[in-house]
Amino acid sequence: MLDTRMRKLVAILAATMFVSVLMMAPRAGAIEVKKMIGGGDSAPSGGGGGGGGAPAAKNPMSKAQQQALQDAVANDSDPFVGQESEKKSSGEAYVDLEHAKPHIFPSASGVTVKLEADSYKAKGKKTGQQKALVMKYKQKGSTYVADGEPTWEDVKPEK
Repeated sequence: MLDTRMRKLVAILAATMFVSVLMMAPRAGAIEVKKMIGGGDSAPSGGGGGGGGAPAAKNPMSKAQQQALQDAVANDSDPFVGQESEKKSSGEAYVDLEHAKPHIFPSASGVTVKLEADSYKAKGKKTGQQKALVMKYKQKGSTYVADGEPTWEDVKPEK
């Protein structure tokens, strides 16, 4: 019973972190950067001519869409959080999904969410590597549904 409560608590915490990242994305100018990457020098610069001065683009997802995506991610990640938590408890190698950082990649056909977290060896020693639980979603009406099974991938360190 305690394990079930812990899983729910972890899922709620992960969902809260997920929503906070969604709310911060418009302020960080993440959408503008994506436009610039795709279009090179010919992409619209927002009138600022090089950054900083232009206001951040509005988040393309409504509050209802953000909540629906948050709910879907929380539900779909819960079994994985539980599995990794059990590995940690038994002293096996695990991925710390309890402290995962969500990364959201919208596309024309849906949304990809990557929960990136540190990887640990047995007995809780960091490996220095990260893994991501990758979940793809398609929007169906006012909800998001999984587009295939979640997968794991290694995260390449940023330079």
